[in-house]
Amino acid sequence: MSKLRNAVLLASCLLLASCSLVRPTVTLALLGDVMLGRGVDPKPGSLAYLAPELKAADLSLANLESPLAPAETYATPRDGYNLCSSALRAGLLPVWGLDMLSLANNHALDCGADGWKDTAQAVTEAGLTPLGPGPEPVYRELNGLKLAFLAFDDITAPIDLPAALEAVHSARETGAAVVVVVHWGAEYQGAPTDRQEFLAQQFAAAGAVLIVGSHPHVLQPAEWIPTAQGKTLVLYSLGNALFDQGGLPDTRQSALVVVTLDGRGVQSVRAVPFALDVVASRVVAPDATTSEQIRARLNLP
Repeated sequence: MSKLRNAVLLASCLLLASCSLVRPTVTLALLGDVMLGRGVDPKPGSLAYLAPELKAADLSLANLESPLAPAETYATPRDGYNLCSSALRAGLLPVWGLDMLSLANNHALDCGADGWKDTAQAVTEAGLTPLGPGPEPVYRELNGLKLAFLAFDDITAPIDLPAALEAVHSARETGAAVVVVVHWGAEYQGAPTDRQEFLAQQFAAAGAVLIVGSHPHVLQPAEWIPTAQGKTLVLYSLGNALFDQGGLPDTRQSALVVVTLDGRGVQSVRAVPFALDVVASRVVAPDATTSEQIRARLNLP
């Protein structure tokens, strides 16, 4: 009996040891630019094609390109570059499976000088978390893993780089896996600019494990940057998720990117290609050829 008891104890110890080596992981579903105004007519089914992926992730994140004004003050913008939309449409965001929205972009003030505050309030009241503008991180603990999210806008004005890097470094010092969302680059350009590459290197060196870009409205190739701690995944641009830009094929072809993180950084990544039906304001499945083109352009499996 003693031998059997010892064997059981040994097996239990080995099991406990193996369990202790299992690191917590978090799955993020990442999208590019979401717009609810101008020529977009959003509906509950607009992102239905992506909803299973968005809802299965521990957290889903996108860039909200259209600020939201209260229903009683909203008026249709006359300027085609003004993307202000009604806060009444915020209720669609959780229906689609979104959890967090970056407000750090060059359209944040389209509803007025304090419009970003109304947008943040509308997003919060819809049950989502607004991110930015500003260097204050949003912390989340998911599945036992601490994450810090920061959002920056390099289009309206150049990023205050020392302050931004200090914010990233400080968040990393808390033990969090740091995700940086940044609005940058040049519109309709299929490759990152020198400025994007420079900023990505700086954010990676400061401690970001994942960098998610928006603003070009087209996909740009992903890149891995080696760091002292491992490597950082840079998604320079995820293109459009829901938009009304139909003139160029590249603005109508995009991807949702699913990333798995643990305490060491990004452990896996995959792309879910999709196409935009601009007339119907919805995301649809791409054909096989388009799907392969999207994967090749993004440089991800």
